[in-house]
Amino acid sequence: MLRVQLWLYSIFYTFSFILYLPFFLYRVVVEDKSLVHLLKRFSPPKALPTTASPGSTLWIHAVSVGEVKAAEPLIRALTEDSRNLFISTITDSGQGLAESLFGDQAKVFYFPLDWQWLCRMYLSRIRPSAVLLMETEIWPGFISAAASLEIPILLINGRISDQSFRRYQGIRFFLAPLLELISHFCMQARQDKKRILKLGARADRVNQMGNLKYDYQLTEIPEKTAMVQRVENLLKPAADDFLWICGSTREGEETLLLEVFQSLSQEFPNLRMLLAPRHPHRAQEISRQLTHHGFSYLRSSQLDSHKIDSPRILILDSIGELAYLYQLADVVFVGGSLVATGGHNIIEAAYFAKPILFGPHMENFTEVSSAFLNSYAALQVQSAEELTSKLHDLLRDADTRRWLGRNARKVVRDNQGAVERTIQVVRQYEGRGDAPGEMPRWKTRRRV
Repeated sequence: MLRVQLWLYSIFYTFSFILYLPFFLYRVVVEDKSLVHLLKRFSPPKALPTTASPGSTLWIHAVSVGEVKAAEPLIRALTEDSRNLFISTITDSGQGLAESLFGDQAKVFYFPLDWQWLCRMYLSRIRPSAVLLMETEIWPGFISAAASLEIPILLINGRISDQSFRRYQGIRFFLAPLLELISHFCMQARQDKKRILKLGARADRVNQMGNLKYDYQLTEIPEKTAMVQRVENLLKPAADDFLWICGSTREGEETLLLEVFQSLSQEFPNLRMLLAPRHPHRAQEISRQLTHHGFSYLRSSQLDSHKIDSPRILILDSIGELAYLYQLADVVFVGGSLVATGGHNIIEAAYFAKPILFGPHMENFTEVSSAFLNSYAALQVQSAEELTSKLHDLLRDADTRRWLGRNARKVVRDNQGAVERTIQVVRQYEGRGDAPGEMPRWKTRRRV
């Protein structure tokens, strides 16, 4: 039955690709979008030379920026042993971040389009001991290709949002036999474990591991340290200046945040703002909004080439720097939460013991946001008006800011350990954790 379903899926996927192609070519002509991104999804990375390290080879797939960041503590730990790492992404921003973080330790490349024949070509070229799919990346063509080559597939840091669970339930007839091909499920929270079991995963292959993001450690990079110092000199030139960092903001949210900032600026003229859109290519659009409001501003890419005396707002138009800049904040707002996009990760700000606020839409981070709220380690607001009120109180009360920040840091410490638990599972499937003479469980799976 699964063979027929995969055949129908391949036909549907091919038909969708043909329909999308004219739209993509239109963007190439009109929006100057490059064809390179698409072509690279047909180009497997070079095979390892025969002189490569004799250690196991792992393929880690992290679709975009969020998944790359989540995988960072795990990848750092994996590099401590003798392993050959291949890291794939789908988005350009994810590719750029992976290159900057791991380019000297791993081969970074684009994930193939989801045809089984193409995925088999990639897998045959890389020859991984195991494949690690970050969060809930379920690609039928790729999973079936790996299973046919008897390569174990591990779902790492797995989570299933409310919206995804509803969608997956509608295709359970297809999903359940596909999940049979996945060797192990390392799920973040109790709810994620329950949901993957309801969708058809076998109980003996599912574990609750915790969230890898809690094991986050900031890597010291001299260039980043210098950049943080430049931003501090620019936005906090005096000891009594305040800096409000708004991280991972989404379309429609910046307008609300600028209104809040404008309102607070009347009482706090020494308040400045660092605005970090989730998608840096939107910096030009945000710049037009700031010009309309009459704010002095600068984009981070212009730090070395422009001289503006203490602008009110800095737009972060690059990837991989927000995590370093959180240490400068007096208060943090985590975006994607005032508008209905599901929220974003709050752990990076908590790592620096910062007081954190977020809006009502944290559906993609339900367990994490609940852990912080239950520990009095963050504040949730329901509107821009309430955000203004809460920020006003926090800016006037340094003791409350410190108290919230300490609580946030404690939540991070109390939830660490997922990396080590996950590595123990990975070792089993890459041949490092089985008892002598014992065949790894994945060897017994049926071929597709």
